[in-house]
Amino acid sequence: MKRSPPCSRGSIRPPSLLAETAASATLNRLPVRKSSPWFAIALLFVSLLIAARTGRGDEPHTIPVGIIVVNSAAEAEALIARLKHGADFSTVAREHSIDPTGYGGGFLGNVDPESLRLELRNALHGLESGQISGVVRIPAGYAILKVLEPGKPAPKAPTHNGTLALTAPASVRLTPVTSGYGEFLQSIRRAIPADPAWRQDLKATCDTRTSAPAAAAAAVRLRLDERGSEMDPLELAYTRYTLALLLASQGKFDESLEKAEEAYEGAMSSHSPRLAGHEDQLAGTLEEAIGGDYLHRAMMATRIATPIDSSRIFPWHPGAPGLRPADVEKAVSYFTKALKRDPSNNEIQYLLNLAYMAQGTWPASVPKQFLMPPSAFASKDDVGRFLDVAPAAGVNLLGTSGGAIAEDLDNDGLLDIFTTQIDDCGPPQFYHNNGDGTFSNRSRQAGLLTQTGGLYTVQADYNNDGCVDVLVMRGGWEYPRRRSLLRNNCDGTFTDVTAQAGLADPVYASQAAVWTDINNDGLLDLFIANESGPAQLFLNKGDGTFVDIAHQAGVDRVMYSKGAAAGDYDNDGFPDLYVSNFNGPNFLYHNNGNLTFTEVGEQAGVQAPWMSFPCWFFDYDNDGWPDLFVASYYFSVEEVARGYMGLPRKGETLKLYHNNGDGTFKDVTVETGLNKVFMPMGSNFGDIDNDGFLDIYLGVGDPSFLSVVPNVLLHNIGGRRFEDISASSGTGALAKGHGTAFADFGNNGNEDILIVMGGPTVGDHYQTRLFRNPGHHGNDWISLHLVGVKSNRSAIGARITVTVRNEGGAPRKIYRTVDTGSSFGANPLEQHIGLGKAATIDDIQIWWPASKTRQNFNGVEPNQFLEIREFAADYRKLARKSFVVGGAAAK
Repeated sequence: MKRSPPCSRGSIRPPSLLAETAASATLNRLPVRKSSPWFAIALLFVSLLIAARTGRGDEPHTIPVGIIVVNSAAEAEALIARLKHGADFSTVAREHSIDPTGYGGGFLGNVDPESLRLELRNALHGLESGQISGVVRIPAGYAILKVLEPGKPAPKAPTHNGTLALTAPASVRLTPVTSGYGEFLQSIRRAIPADPAWRQDLKATCDTRTSAPAAAAAAVRLRLDERGSEMDPLELAYTRYTLALLLASQGKFDESLEKAEEAYEGAMSSHSPRLAGHEDQLAGTLEEAIGGDYLHRAMMATRIATPIDSSRIFPWHPGAPGLRPADVEKAVSYFTKALKRDPSNNEIQYLLNLAYMAQGTWPASVPKQFLMPPSAFASKDDVGRFLDVAPAAGVNLLGTSGGAIAEDLDNDGLLDIFTTQIDDCGPPQFYHNNGDGTFSNRSRQAGLLTQTGGLYTVQADYNNDGCVDVLVMRGGWEYPRRRSLLRNNCDGTFTDVTAQAGLADPVYASQAAVWTDINNDGLLDLFIANESGPAQLFLNKGDGTFVDIAHQAGVDRVMYSKGAAAGDYDNDGFPDLYVSNFNGPNFLYHNNGNLTFTEVGEQAGVQAPWMSFPCWFFDYDNDGWPDLFVASYYFSVEEVARGYMGLPRKGETLKLYHNNGDGTFKDVTVETGLNKVFMPMGSNFGDIDNDGFLDIYLGVGDPSFLSVVPNVLLHNIGGRRFEDISASSGTGALAKGHGTAFADFGNNGNEDILIVMGGPTVGDHYQTRLFRNPGHHGNDWISLHLVGVKSNRSAIGARITVTVRNEGGAPRKIYRTVDTGSSFGANPLEQHIGLGKAATIDDIQIWWPASKTRQNFNGVEPNQFLEIREFAADYRKLARKSFVVGGAAAK
């Protein structure tokens, strides 16, 4: 089942197709079907039309409704039979429903029937308290409704967060999606053929993604030509704006802005009685949207010709490349109009300040009542300024959102770059590290040009042949497409072995996968958390094939899952799994050591946030126990702006869970300074100053052109707290941040930051950034390349303990576990470990999961690269030449 992200203007609703508004039903009659709640502005237009047509003005009549959704009509009929024979509705919902409400016993809420889809509304008609409906076919599957008894306690989810989906997030103001992404998606969904083979054919998915939005725009143009003169002024304005959104998604900004302004002027001059009392609301929303469109066009027009890209780094600094003045001036004008209508709108206030920055007149020219002063964005800490050297290094990637891997894919001792794009026509990019500060694009030579699409990618040597393979995941946020397992042939090429490996079917939408050895047999298994179907756990059979054991393992729950991580949180020698879910409790699966898992999220205290996205295990305070980071995710620029302004937040914050060492976690978000709301997507962790404590980089944003918020670099201060150093470090890139990796690309002992940037449509292309570490901290380091023998060759799951003394002081321990880091971005498997100042290494200890053996090495000098093989009595020094990433031109 496909659950789309919410986007009503004033509140967050569960991302389900079940509770779509009456406005959506009207939208279905238009040439472009809009059944997803992505369409804030469109819904505002049509809700006004609906209100006028139906004459609704009083408070809605609500009734308590329960719902069960399953995948087939036969299953629904069988459940109805059970219910009629006395089965408890809430129990059946928890056991069988694939909708997020299943975890709350199927309680949809106190619902106004008029707000539901037509088929659901019809199914409820005539039902009395306690009665159930027949089978109702909806886009999500097959539904059963029940009118619950008034006054009886509603079913509750087995979690303290169980009511969040219906209560707390409702106060979050969501950002209008002005990029046309919703219209873009719906045009494609309408064009997808019924034949399931389409999901397996990457060329066919590319063709559909290219042709469907253009066909939809042509259909709306035709409607305007044929019926525009007959339309009510408000409907005419709405139809023009629909066309504007479709054009924006395709990057046709000139015509898109023309249609958007025509819609704005038409709506404002119509004097329609339907607008009575809503003029300011509609005008302000359109003014904000059009202002954002002008600012977006100004930013897209800027192309970097210099070796260092200092553009669009927040906050803008003197000397940064300017943007198109006329467009920026228009943006300032529209934002000012909108803010005068609603001076309390913190989102528009932030955007106005951003537009003045782009104009080069901030803060002096900002009206005082709207000014966000420089102190709001200033960093309290400084580790030096990173420079984006991607242009100088030859990483000339302009594309859509996607994944990123930093890894030595050709075994030459140099970290290469592998990226993907959500665009079904965009092939992966393999940038070979030349060892001189530059990269060469070898995608064609590697045989990758037909492997188009993919929002997430992660690497591992799944077949233990000594060459790192790549997995590409597709369909996240959108519609199901097949994944690809790309076997590294050890000769600079890759072969798609998805089908023969047993990973091709069934096809789900997903962007969450993690490699781990669940049974310590030395073979890497694969866990995938899906959005449109049950999670999968593929057991590696050792012959190049996998078998899905998710059901018998107890991990095949159905949720709109956005992240997956593996880590041995209780140090019992078996990797556990964590799943972050968008609109629902997160899962912590404890590995029982016998190919089964037990879900313990509630007992462990790690179910929040309710709206989650990237997640990972890491030991942020070096106490030897894996802690857990999971980010909340709201489509809300206002929540980010309120954080800068020191105002109370309305949505859930990031979550940092400290491992108590007894199977439970403590929420330390507030005491570590992470009680903030950003919009994190691609994110990861690494040690930017080699002090031995892991830092965090968040790639942020959402599909709206208005969501121009800076990426965030959080510096770990001694394992006690995190400081936002985005401004001082120059890493606050203003675009959509996705796949992220920390890696020492220059073999100089400093971790650089790679991040793939761009939105999900061709109208939101952006350059990938490669931030070179300034390296002025003076701290020592060690880099360890572990090679499993009985354990998996990638050494995933192996644990490292380095005992170090700094400047002759007392010994301290630094802990690392071999993995790729985040659930949306992939660090190298080789472990870079910062040691602090004047470091003396007392001991390096390696614990291997499959053999359960331990190695100890004493007297190791810092600042070198070592290879350690399982069972070996000694390590091997690796000769690595150091160089400047970006070359001399980028100095």
